[in-house]
This record gives sequence, structure tokens and C-alpha cells, in this order.
Amino acid sequence: MLHAYPLSASMWDEQARALGDAGLRVLKPDLPGFGGRDGQMTSLQDTARELLQTLPDEPLALVGLSMGGYLALEMLAQAPGRFSHAVLADTTCRADPPEKQADRLAQAERVLREGPEFLLELARDEHAPATFERIKPMIGAASRPGIAGALRAMAARQDQRQTLEALQVPLLVLVGSDDQITPPDRAQEIAQAGRGELRVLPGAAHLSNLDQPAAFNAALIQFLTS
Repeated sequence: MLHAYPLSASMWDEQARALGDAGLRVLKPDLPGFGGRDGQMTSLQDTARELLQTLPDEPLALVGLSMGGYLALEMLAQAPGRFSHAVLADTTCRADPPEKQADRLAQAERVLREGPEFLLELARDEHAPATFERIKPMIGAASRPGIAGALRAMAARQDQRQTLEALQVPLLVLVGSDDQITPPDRAQEIAQAGRGELRVLPGAAHLSNLDQPAAFNAALIQFLTS
């Protein structure tokens, strides 16, 4: 399970408990610079390679949300035979347009100068109050180099539609009905390219696993155990 930016693996705690109760083993790493982990991402390609070297050899179900979805797509591009199922939530297969790239790079420079406080204000505006309270300590635990590295890696990522078109494993696409960052039409694009199942979760925004955990968990468990 690959976490969103600029959070940590603890965003998956409720999902990990539910999946564990369903008899599944869960691996949820903190990415470099997040959750108290040292280091920073140099690129999605390098981070994917490093993760693939540490994961068990048996086929795994791969789950990624937002930035975690970008990284999951890169792992599927590099080693499609390592995975039995793929779940992509609140994400996009497209590369950033130039204006978004420029915004991410400017934010990377700003966080190195000022720290992550301005990201808290952005997050407060983007998320429901209860979800914001959940993610606030995760953002606070992220390091300045970790945040900057992730922003630069996301800005440089490649379009992954060809990866989805070549996908040979079952795909589930989840998205919040109120996701304004990667809206349902982007999820539909992923599902169509990868010949997957699309589930739109009512009442959820960009962090659908935190906004509507019961619905998210039910869809995830049904997909992974059916």
C-alpha cells in the first residue's frame, strides 16, 4: 500500500486493520522523507526500483492512492509480473502539464526555505475538517527534503497510459465523487485504459480512504478476496 503526498503509511491504518481481519498480510512502507523515514525521493523510477528490491518475490496486490498511484504505475511499468492485482485510487495516469510542473517545483523551493506550514493551510482548504485533523500530524512529520524530493519526482513523472493498456492483472479504480484534484473523469480514463472496474465513492474527496473508510474498505476487500 503506497501512501499519498505529503502523508505517511499511517494513512492506511484503517485499511490495514480491515485487510488483516480478512486474512491478508499488509505491507505499507513510508516513502523516503515521510513518516519519520530519512532520505528523499530522487525520482519515481528510482523509488520503484528500490521498493521492488525489498518486496517479497510472490505476486502481490499493489494499492496506491494519489502519489502512491503514480508510484504504483511506475512499479507496474517496471515489473508487471510481480503483481496479482492493482488498485489505483484518486490518481491519474497523465503526466503533469507544464503549469502544474512549475507549481510543484516552486513549492519544492518554498518548502526548503520555509518548511511545510503553508502546506497545512492548503490541506485545510482541500479536505473535510475530520480528514484534515487526521493528516495534519502526518504532514508535520514529513521532512523538508522529503517533501521537496516528492514534488520534484511527481513533476518529472511520465504518462502511463501505455502501462495501463499493457496491464494483464485485474484492476480496481477507486475515486471520491467529490475529488477535485484527480476527479472521476480521470479515474474513468484509468479504468478504460486498463480494462478495470471503476467505483465512485459518494461523499469522498481526494483522500477517499479517509473520507469514507467503510466504503473504501468494502470495495478493496471484495476485489482482493473474490
